[in-house]
Amino acid sequence: MTEILPDDADRQVLEDFAANVAHDFNNLLTGILGNLELMHNRAARAGITQFDGYLEGARNAGGRAAVFAQRLLAFSGRAAQDFAEHDLGAVIGEVIASLPEPGKVTFAATRCVLFCDAAQAGLALQELLTNAADAVAEGGAITVQAEAASGPRIIIQDSGAGMAPEVLARALEPFYSTRPNGAGKGLGLPIAERFARQTGGTLRLASTLGQGTTVTLQWPGEERT
Repeated sequence: MTEILPDDADRQVLEDFAANVAHDFNNLLTGILGNLELMHNRAARAGITQFDGYLEGARNAGGRAAVFAQRLLAFSGRAAQDFAEHDLGAVIGEVIASLPEPGKVTFAATRCVLFCDAAQAGLALQELLTNAADAVAEGGAITVQAEAASGPRIIIQDSGAGMAPEVLARALEPFYSTRPNGAGKGLGLPIAERFARQTGGTLRLASTLGQGTTVTLQWPGEERT
């Protein structure tokens, strides 16, 4: 496995930037979505329906923007958190069930407890499993293990196309994406790495072109950081 991390100075600058953008973006979205809701309610009371499609489209776009702001906040490490002991196997099971094709995932878990925020754990694992699902969209499988091996450990392997060395070298770089036309925001792996680091663990990434990718999340101690 090869651990790839940006240097601390650059990482701190990016995290501070993301936090500031997320907060300002959320404030703007509150005004936009609030006014859209008022417009929808007033139109409904007046029996005006010809703009329903436009309003719904705008509300949906605003919802996606709000999710993006939440992801920025998660990457920055400034999201409000409620730490407690959680079984990561149960969190993974919920994320797998939400995937478009959960049947592609082989999942094995033993007791794997981490002191963390459940929402942030779910988001980090959602990012990793969504990446894996995208990697095997054209065929392949995903294997997920959750176990306690000198501390909690999660291993996510996919048999997708893998990454070339030059892509792997930048894979944990915030906002880096190889998807065309801006389809990817380059935050999935950085969010997962931020979660691992914030809870005292590490994320290691290994990939071979044509053979798939393996992501390992490892925490020290005996099931609790």
